Amino acid sequence: MTHIYRRRVQFYETDAQGIVHHSNYFRYFEEARGDLLRSLGLPYSKLREEGYEVVLLSAFCEFKKPLFYDEEMLIKVSLSHIDRFTFSFDYQVCVEEELRAVGNTKHCILKNSKISSLPNIIRDVLRKVNGR
Repeated sequence: MTHIYRRRVQFYETDAQGIVHHSNYFRYFEEARGDLLRSLGLPYSKLREEGYEVVLLSAFCEFKKPLFYDEEMLIKVSLSHIDRFTFSFDYQVCVEEELRAVGNTKHCILKNSKISSLPNIIRDVLRKVNGR
């Protein structure tokens, strides 16, 4: 399953050349990932209520072509990996059909400030994303 998140580039996200600053792509990934989880009934707020924290272990982005102010982008999010302790998402940032960036983030879950195996509440939702 691929989730589509739509977003328009805001002026404050651009640099002096009118191009989206590279740091914003990781914000876009976080927004898209949060939107995916929310759409599946598992927003971060619910995870936190259950005592879980989603922790970022790594983040990668390859910039293919710049984004500019007021462009509407589509961020395609898909689960790329899941095991007992970690899960990863892939991202494609597109304007219309043109690929502008690709990325990946890897995560784990903390419970009581310790790495936890993925609880069923999370594993079941992620399996829906993965089509299993």
